Amino acid sequence: MMLHKPTGIAGPPANVSLQIPSFEGSYPDELEGRDSTISSTSSNNQHRLHHKRMSTRTSSGNRFSYYTPASPGMEVSTGRNSTGAAKPSQRTLPSRSSAAARLPQQQTRHSTPTRQTVQSRQPSSEQSHKRLQHKQQQQQQQQTQAQQNAANEKQFFLAQKLTTYARGCDRRQTLRLLTSNQYTKMYTLKNVEVEDIAAAEREASTERGVLNGVKFLQVRGSSGVAPKANDPNQPMDSYFLQTLREICGHMCDMDGVYADPMALYGGLLLRLSRSVSERDALEVVTSWLGNKELVVLPLKRRHHFPPYELEQNANVKSPHPVDVELYVESGNVHSKVTMSHEFGLYRKSDLESHGLALQLKEWNTLVSQSPMTQYAVEKLRHIQYQVLDSPRFLGTLKPWIFVDAEVVERVNFGSGDHVRLLYVSVPERKNSGYAAIY
Repeated sequence: MMLHKPTGIAGPPANVSLQIPSFEGSYPDELEGRDSTISSTSSNNQHRLHHKRMSTRTSSGNRFSYYTPASPGMEVSTGRNSTGAAKPSQRTLPSRSSAAARLPQQQTRHSTPTRQTVQSRQPSSEQSHKRLQHKQQQQQQQQTQAQQNAANEKQFFLAQKLTTYARGCDRRQTLRLLTSNQYTKMYTLKNVEVEDIAAAEREASTERGVLNGVKFLQVRGSSGVAPKANDPNQPMDSYFLQTLREICGHMCDMDGVYADPMALYGGLLLRLSRSVSERDALEVVTSWLGNKELVVLPLKRRHHFPPYELEQNANVKSPHPVDVELYVESGNVHSKVTMSHEFGLYRKSDLESHGLALQLKEWNTLVSQSPMTQYAVEKLRHIQYQVLDSPRFLGTLKPWIFVDAEVVERVNFGSGDHVRLLYVSVPERKNSGYAAIY
């Protein structure tokens, strides 16, 4: 039996491709995913999807449009309602004027270059030097402060131990403490301050001296006889000062030395003042060794007596001679002046038993100040010399501990550089023969 085949219905032609609707509002990735499930018989669909993605990227704000790889003469539909044939898409490049506007302007050969002020971030050499100098000053101040704090701490512990040993009259432990290496034996002194150069010359004329190894142990006047000590206006001179002036003149006459002989001589006289040197050394020794139980006093020598009492105290010892070294180096005159002083630590109770309690009334209050003010320093010095000049302070009263101090000053008269140091020691020979040597 043959079936009746309808003739009115015609099948689709073989060369007709399936029409895939476009998806409005979808992302290119979604379109690509959906297109992968549909088998297309023509490559127009792939070009249509690719063009859709490119148009989406172009509309999203990309800088350039992209080239769509379509073959010449191929119909590409860019929208759902597009019915006409579109021309092959081409890459659209920016115009030359717009590209030039985005590029930095280059100066032409005939244009005048404008000089712009550019401030460098790197600091100048002067600023770097100032910063480095300020940093070094801060470090130096911190180092000085640390050294001062350490010195104050050592001084505090030393005063405590000395007070304990002095109350117990333990001389052996005191000597062991002072001779140990735990405490400083060298100190820096301030500059020499002498107001009257004539008074310094009169004082130096009574000194015994050693000049470049030559000893001048005899003090004479300008006329060759012993001067009258009760006449302060009489010109004083000595062989030591005469030789010193002559050497200063010879050194200034040397080749390559440009110095004034009188200025050189005056600078040396400032360093030859025993009273100033002893005052500075006594101040430092008192600050370290003086406490409520111990009083620091100079040993009484000839320079401590007034001129009119020297004949009555002819048996009193003279101080150590001052040692002066003069030499020329690199066209500059150098000097080294060494002056020795002798001090003693006296127990305060021993001095009070000799009737000196009134003079030592303010000693404890002044010596316990930390830091010590200038008023306290001057008041302590006044008390010390008042006790030393008192008739109750007999020569038979020996110190509990002997202390030697040596002031050494080096001066370069050409450059003006100088250093002044104090060396403190506890002599073993004096302290071992306590009753025999004074």
